[in-house]
Amino acid sequence: MDYFKKQLFWTIPAIVIFSSHTAMAEVKSTVSPTIITKTVLPESFGLMEASAQYSIEYPSTDGVKGTGSRIDTAAVFLPKGPTPPDGWPIVAWAHGTVGIAHDCAPSLNPRTLRDSQYLNTWLSLGYAIVAPDYAGLGSEGLHHYLNARGQAWSSLDSITAAQKIFPLKNQIIFVGQSQGAHAAFASVGYQKEYAPELNINGTVLTGTPYFNENSSAAKILSPAKHADKAMAGDPKIPYIFYIFLSEAAKNPQLKAGDYFQDKALPLLARADELCITPLTEEVMKQKLTVENSLKPGIQNLLTVAKGALQYPTLKIDHPVFIGIGEADINVPTAMQKQFAADVKAAGTQTEVHLYPGLDHSGVVNPSLRDSVPFVLSRKE
Repeated sequence: MDYFKKQLFWTIPAIVIFSSHTAMAEVKSTVSPTIITKTVLPESFGLMEASAQYSIEYPSTDGVKGTGSRIDTAAVFLPKGPTPPDGWPIVAWAHGTVGIAHDCAPSLNPRTLRDSQYLNTWLSLGYAIVAPDYAGLGSEGLHHYLNARGQAWSSLDSITAAQKIFPLKNQIIFVGQSQGAHAAFASVGYQKEYAPELNINGTVLTGTPYFNENSSAAKILSPAKHADKAMAGDPKIPYIFYIFLSEAAKNPQLKAGDYFQDKALPLLARADELCITPLTEEVMKQKLTVENSLKPGIQNLLTVAKGALQYPTLKIDHPVFIGIGEADINVPTAMQKQFAADVKAAGTQTEVHLYPGLDHSGVVNPSLRDSVPFVLSRKE
């Protein structure tokens, strides 16, 4: 990935946008909070239905700490065809789990076939796509996995930055899958206080993680009824690795040996460098499971992390689409159903769809048959 990183940031010319009050001293600074840069994405990182595609670097506030400036990254894809007089409406795409290392950032890699198909659909419908990487992916520092505020502030700032340098309409649909569903719902929850100028009029979620005061590691990590009995390892183990590493970065007093068995420790030590696909492959190869990898103390880790994982509110002022794969074992179906029930009970207008036989990844594109009409009904 280092090769692609160098190609992205050094080979391709960058266009630098300054705010109206940028001083000359700031022009020389690569971390000025008033600078937004855009760089043409390599063709292999692009989308077929895009007329133009860029990576951007933009100023944000550190949501993990709650204060302090940082520079984060995102990708922006513009549809084909003439630009509408009032600009393109926006799909803010919050991506699923890719890892916690810098080079795992989606803007530094080709999109998966699944995501390409999904995002090309929105482009073909005339939506520009703003796709934040999240703080620490493609930018400085470790990515704090599933940190609700950290993901939200970075994602909201990506939209604000993109609106300043592209012909985009202030009409936004947040769309997210898996970790991205968590990021999207956190973003719309924080939007009123953090970015009230943004006009978000719909949210689409699939495979949504949900943590509340009653969350139990035993329930989250229990084998799903649809799990393949012959499966060598547990695909949820990488998520637990990432959560621990994110918490340990904030609190060095946390000891891996309190939560993980010896069998898991060597791979845990590499998890901050491995993106999700190679990490999951190693988990399966080494046959790591809840039984042979985790200790009972894992509940304590969840308790420590819960504050960062929870949404700021379940009451959203616009309609929310929730798609659930009935055969999802990555984010347990029971967790997703509880999320949908609690969001509805909080007073949010919801449209919930259960997809029989579809797993965590498999639900993404088939859900379009329902989410596209939902989104188009919200179009102003």
